[in-house]
Amino acid sequence: MKILLQLIFITLSGFIFSQNISGNVMSEDDILIPRVLIVNMTTDEKTYSDAYGNFVINGKVGDEIRFAKENFKLGKMTVSSNDFRTIKLERMPQEIEEVKIINKNLAKSKEEELRNSIGLPKGPDKPREKPAEAVDDILMPLLRIPPAIKIQAIYDVLSGKSRRLKRLYKYEDLQEGLAWTQNNIDPEYFAQAGIPPEKLTDFLMFALRDEKVLMYMKAKNVGGITISLDNNIKAYLERIAEK
Repeated sequence: MKILLQLIFITLSGFIFSQNISGNVMSEDDILIPRVLIVNMTTDEKTYSDAYGNFVINGKVGDEIRFAKENFKLGKMTVSSNDFRTIKLERMPQEIEEVKIINKNLAKSKEEELRNSIGLPKGPDKPREKPAEAVDDILMPLLRIPPAIKIQAIYDVLSGKSRRLKRLYKYEDLQEGLAWTQNNIDPEYFAQAGIPPEKLTDFLMFALRDEKVLMYMKAKNVGGITISLDNNIKAYLERIAEK
């Protein structure tokens, strides 16, 4: 009888303290937003808003709910009741870029294509010395009329300076991106998903195989990178489980 009463109490507690949190997600101009990632940070339950921006997720008073969507700032709310509520997400500033024809590097073309497909602004340029390119800075000037010889460019390419600069810039950008991600994404979110703090950097390096993760990191888009990282958690956990 005592065990039965305990089971009844636990069941009733679940009904009393747990509830369905429902509502919709809209932009600042009252446009419903579909496919928003919604995470209960207390229970790690996840769901997405439907095609009309509506959502339902389990939670209780005091739970923190987060809303992530590419091109929008991260949204947060703390559950205080089970009333239907509207969550408004703020759009991130978008830079309108002029159309450019990129023909010098296939990798850069892919990057630009991906950037346009997900609507990301190009990150600000840094005041860096431009590494000399064999084609653009040596061959092309020689083919002009009149031809031109760029001695410094020839030296930079032959001496390996250009290659070293490219490696240095890539390393600096990666370290800056990792630091920004760790400062802007709550480590507890990943810990609850099964990735402890000491594995976070390893997970981020794993997730960078996903081009969208790299794009959102460069653009410093919190909503976008949260979704992209979330899509890589399962594969990462499976990989470390195999070791």
